[in-house]
Amino acid sequence: MHTGDAPLVGITTDFDSGRDSESLRPRVSLSFIDTAYSRALERAGAVPVLLPPTGGEASAQQYVRMLDGLVLSGGGHMRRRHLGRPNLPDLKTLAPRRFRFEAALLRAALAEDAPVLGICRGHQMIVRIGGGRCFSRIDRRVPGARDHFCDAPPVGRRVVHEIRIAPGTLLHRILGQTTIGVNSLHRQAAERVAPPFVISARADDGIPEAVESRTHRFVVGVQFHPELLMDAVPEWRRLFDAFVEACRTSRARRRRLAPVISGAPV
Repeated sequence: MHTGDAPLVGITTDFDSGRDSESLRPRVSLSFIDTAYSRALERAGAVPVLLPPTGGEASAQQYVRMLDGLVLSGGGHMRRRHLGRPNLPDLKTLAPRRFRFEAALLRAALAEDAPVLGICRGHQMIVRIGGGRCFSRIDRRVPGARDHFCDAPPVGRRVVHEIRIAPGTLLHRILGQTTIGVNSLHRQAAERVAPPFVISARADDGIPEAVESRTHRFVVGVQFHPELLMDAVPEWRRLFDAFVEACRTSRARRRRLAPVISGAPV
């Protein structure tokens, strides 16, 4: 495919103010992202665009108008000082600037019915902005739950457990199977979702592993990192293929509507 016809997909980035003792570069603010996201999108035929957190809703809306789809990435590094607490900081407390930016992006994308793929933290953003709730930490709130944070090498690139996918869901139609292996790099998780969102996959301990919208063309959140698993579990390539195809359709639809929206003759 010629790159001029490829959909433009925005990927949100993590943000480090540089003001913390555990900052990557003290006294230097950074926006950064794992290259696995862009590689997965490029392999599926998209052109990735990195989105650093900006200040206002106007810029978020402009991004959504420019782009053909949105990936809400993982991240939100948990500082060591938080780990001994009975409750971990929620998404907003952990990264206020990033939370505000991604919330504005997601609301604008949902309003425009733009394709959205949320990964790990991005999955939790979909739950939160969609009116649901997240567990403050799985190990304190869900008796008998497995340890969902496994950072043993190679980090994220091996299967840790399986998930069960609900038949008839979009995720089921994409993958064509009801069980599949995933990695696991999270301490918090979705507790409940609100309509039009539904839980489309769970781990064997009942923890939600995927959510999706019943009313939007393509809004899917996954609690794990499929971009890291595509060698170990090639089936996860289908998720990015389906997402990029939805972005391609969105691009074509926006082009058809552009003359009408601008007032130019069709």
